[in-house]
Amino acid sequence: MMSWVGAMRPGLAFERATSGAWRCAGLKVPEGQDRRELYKSQYRAIYTYKMSAQELDSAFRDVLGSDWTIKNDERVKYVGKLEVESENQTLKVTMEDYPEAGMSALKYYTIQQYTK
Repeated sequence: MMSWVGAMRPGLAFERATSGAWRCAGLKVPEGQDRRELYKSQYRAIYTYKMSAQELDSAFRDVLGSDWTIKNDERVKYVGKLEVESENQTLKVTMEDYPEAGMSALKYYTIQQYTK
């Protein structure tokens, strides 16, 4: 029988820092303009922003700091998938742009693996 195991301890992937900022596996969630949390579980989170994908990319790069590096970037014009890693942790990130609404979305996913 197989079960899912998160890259971090299950149930602790998303946490609120003492400063009040949300973190996913230690990576901050950008504040941005008019950030809204649409969904959050122990393995993923979806946030929307009242800003362009280019502005969201800039805010995202600010929270990466020196601890996180972009491992695999498949985005075109700031939209698409990328992976970021820090030490032994890897997160998948997706950025989406909705220019007709003046909004963009950011999705964080923890890497899940099978165990027997």
